[in-house]
Amino acid sequence: MSSEGLGPFVRTFDRGLDVLTCFSADRAELSAAEVAARCGFDPATARRLLRTLESLGYVDGAGGRYRLTAKVLDLGYLTIASQTFPEIVQPYLEDVAQEVDHSCSLAVLDGDTAVFVARAAVRRVMSIRLAPGTRVPAAASAVGRALLSGLTDEQLTAHFTRFPPVAYTDRTITDPRELLARIAEVRAQGWALIDQELERGVRSVSVPLHDAAGAVVAAVTIGTHTGQIDDDTLFHAILPHLQTCAAAIERTVTIGPVSATMFTGPQPVTPSSRVADSTIDSRPR
Repeated sequence: MSSEGLGPFVRTFDRGLDVLTCFSADRAELSAAEVAARCGFDPATARRLLRTLESLGYVDGAGGRYRLTAKVLDLGYLTIASQTFPEIVQPYLEDVAQEVDHSCSLAVLDGDTAVFVARAAVRRVMSIRLAPGTRVPAAASAVGRALLSGLTDEQLTAHFTRFPPVAYTDRTITDPRELLARIAEVRAQGWALIDQELERGVRSVSVPLHDAAGAVVAAVTIGTHTGQIDDDTLFHAILPHLQTCAAAIERTVTIGPVSATMFTGPQPVTPSSRVADSTIDSRPR
């Protein structure tokens, strides 16, 4: 572990963390010599560190072999416990998914992308896959525009200056002035619709979630294939359920103080521009 640029640095603490992280599923048990070799320590240092960690209860040594104990989980428990928002909203998403027979997701804004942090999936032959951690361009997606509706026009102008909109299909709106007008509509009506701007054949609708102060903190969304759902079903069946879901989450979850860490959860964020399970290529055109 490098200490460059970190300021005051406790090397012994650093080495102790190296010892803890040198264990893995493939190497659940290690000798002091093996720890030394993996961490680049001399054997005497490795033994001292292992004995210290054993006395603290983080490793268990028997027969010259060491393994991590369950106490190691305590190191990450508080972080995980403070990032439970995806688990809290999951029942709401599942209710909507069951009612409309389409997968429902929740996302938050991160720079120029919307990051999906929770999802209730419905099994279909043709499905739109947006697993937690998936990212989609904010300007070209319904969930992204719902999230961007929480910004002022001045903030949006600065946003599009920093992140110039790009085209993903021949329908993608890239003119910042037109995007401002579309997002103003989202802000006024309380929902966003994208028709094949991100992917050909994919239409999505989204509703923003507000905290007690009225700030947009997340958005729920449902994506459909244009050949499966007509406009009447989208507006009169799917959208009302999504609005009801958003209102319920606002009443029971986001009505209290909201922190950014609530939404990220323990899921790894893996950048992806693939939205559907086939024939999808959302590289800029």
